[in-house]
Amino acid sequence: MDLKASFLLFLPFLVSFASCGQTAPQIDYGKAECAHCRMNVVDQRFAAALVTQAGRQYVFDGPECMVPFVAKGTVAEAQVASWYVCDHAHPGTLLDATKAFYVHGAAFRSPMRGDVAAFATAEERDAAQARDGGDKLDWTQAKLLLQQ
Repeated sequence: MDLKASFLLFLPFLVSFASCGQTAPQIDYGKAECAHCRMNVVDQRFAAALVTQAGRQYVFDGPECMVPFVAKGTVAEAQVASWYVCDHAHPGTLLDATKAFYVHGAAFRSPMRGDVAAFATAEERDAAQARDGGDKLDWTQAKLLLQQ
């Protein structure tokens, strides 16, 4: 068998293997239901999602629904492969929640009133905080605040 024929036989396995990697979830805004509170997920500034180790995806109104969903044991934290939050500065863009920069304050009126906004950069977070007030948080602090 020549090299070209071997490659053609191997190609389907390569494609199927490459598709097994986890990608950021897709949120169908206005139709998706929050896994925690069952409201429709509509606000692209605050929506959140998580993916389990098994590849199951859950979507939420915001981190104020996602964090208690896990904290109350609906999904064990050890089973969470990745956490996502929407970038408040770029609505609809999902960020790795563990690396995002957060601000908490009344001006950030999220759907379930956790009032925590996520940003891709510290500069964008700091600009929002300077404009609208609030307290700077990291992921650990945001999770602790929202577990209630």
